[in-house]
Amino acid sequence: MGAAGDKRAALEALRAEAVRALSPLLTADQTQVVFGAGDPASPLALVGEAPGPQEDRAGVPFVGPSGELLERVLRELGIARDQVWITNVVKVWPTRRQGRSRRTRPPNAAERRASRPFFEREMAIVRPRVLVLLGGTAAQEVLGRRLKVNEARGRWFETHLGAPALVTFHPSYIRRLQGMDPARGDRALAAFRDDLREAARRAGLVGEG
Repeated sequence: MGAAGDKRAALEALRAEAVRALSPLLTADQTQVVFGAGDPASPLALVGEAPGPQEDRAGVPFVGPSGELLERVLRELGIARDQVWITNVVKVWPTRRQGRSRRTRPPNAAERRASRPFFEREMAIVRPRVLVLLGGTAAQEVLGRRLKVNEARGRWFETHLGAPALVTFHPSYIRRLQGMDPARGDRALAAFRDDLREAARRAGLVGEG
């Protein structure tokens, strides 16, 4: 089967286990467990905080507007989405009711605690050489401490997962900033692009140019 095939089979088994374990925790407002996707043999893993409503419907991480921004930046660097592994530390959409609408909220302790073993086992199978932590929740969960992303962004950290991690903005933050303050949003997007380029270079996916 080969190394990539072995990893894919192991991840499919883990995905099925995660679905069995986490599905009973879903509320009527949540659709499904959202596992990682991409190339399990990739040297680069992109780690977000939790699925959003589009991901909850599709069952795939980063497929909504934030995913479109992420994919666009990857393409600009000459990287296809299916060349990297993309996942979230929390495997269910953290949602709350606001009138008749469902809104995304920060993951709670129970959601983080239930998802964490599956995320760590997922990373043990993929074994990326480089991690990119997208946003504060992902950074906090992986690094085990609170960080201000504006201060930690662009910095490398050692992790217990066997790979160094670069902290950067979450694409949803960039999109919000672009809507509120286009100039700041453009600066954040440029910094995000630089961070992904640096991580991809360290992982060997792009050259030094």
